[in-house]
Amino acid sequence: MNTPPAPRLSPHITLGHNGRMSDAAAPDDAQQEFLLRLNAVTPRVVVTPALLAINVGVFLAMTALGIKVLGGRADEYLRFGANFAPLATSGEWWRLITCTFVHLGILHLTFNMWALWDSGRLTERLFGNGWFAALYLFAGVAGSSASMLWNQQVISAGASGAVFGVFGALLAYLTVQRGSIPVDVINRLRVSTSAFVVYSLFYGFAQAGIDNAAHLGGLAGGFVMGLILARPLEARSHRSGNARRALFAALLAIVTLPTAAWLTPDTSRIYRQAIALQREIAAFSTEDNRLLVAFQRIVDQTRSGKLSDAAALRELRATLLPAWNEAVARLARVDLDATAPARKDYELLMRYAMARRDTIKAVTDYLETNNPAYERMINELRAQADEALVQYRERQQK
Repeated sequence: MNTPPAPRLSPHITLGHNGRMSDAAAPDDAQQEFLLRLNAVTPRVVVTPALLAINVGVFLAMTALGIKVLGGRADEYLRFGANFAPLATSGEWWRLITCTFVHLGILHLTFNMWALWDSGRLTERLFGNGWFAALYLFAGVAGSSASMLWNQQVISAGASGAVFGVFGALLAYLTVQRGSIPVDVINRLRVSTSAFVVYSLFYGFAQAGIDNAAHLGGLAGGFVMGLILARPLEARSHRSGNARRALFAALLAIVTLPTAAWLTPDTSRIYRQAIALQREIAAFSTEDNRLLVAFQRIVDQTRSGKLSDAAALRELRATLLPAWNEAVARLARVDLDATAPARKDYELLMRYAMARRDTIKAVTDYLETNNPAYERMINELRAQADEALVQYRERQQK
């Protein structure tokens, strides 16, 4: 869920390292008054730097535990809390939150943290520390839920859904409380935030692997929550209407998030089947290599005269043919739904295994009868096995 760097919200409004507004660059009294009101309602920005610290800390911990700085395999991030629909729908719903603190490489982390730092400080001042924290987490979960609804086979991670939610909340504030902000500031904010959102979505649609479902879900969640939580920029308003806003925010979370979970298809059965299939494929691969080596040894010894045709026939029937029958039978016992994504792979592997088994059977028939028809059958079965194996490997490389 990569998010490109956000543009500056305003070249005329700056934030110090403590998150305090600086009035050095304010060009007129209206903006000066705006800065003073921001400082009055939210004296310190604490949530945004805390979120940055948590994200960076999680990333450093992952790299210390073996994840590559530039990014590893997607499945490696599951043990650190990345989101995956089959696991979430199996009861691991906490992944909807933890995935927002997991990043797939240093560039992924850098882009998201840059955008959060650029937008979060102002948004936190507008909504207040506590409400901003709630808004950020809700947007993150909304983005994760949208990603899970859109594609149940993708492992997703990153803060971009939550960051989009921050921008959505900022846009909501401009919609509801535009009178609280000077017109010049509104115009600059509208241009910068809109440009960031449009660019990020366009980039996501143009580039494969970018999770735009999380972007849109986070944006929508942040915007709706921002509509509920936005209030005028007076210090006294921080204490007024808190109960009402809390009630509406809680109702929004109670209604939308369980609904998203209910609408998400339960793919846990298919996931368990896929794990079982991978285990059986690994076992079959080991057995396949062993049997091919054993068969080639019998062929070589027969050609060199160390083993007679009769002895080769006895060994094939006593060892290799029963072993191949068992390997095929074990694969056939795999429980896999017809709609499972790995169904085609499974069918190709079964076709390969049966062709190899039938090749051994045809060899024994040829050694027993010397019928040339079995020799032709051996060549045809080998070709079928090779073709199935090539198609299977091509699918694994995609």
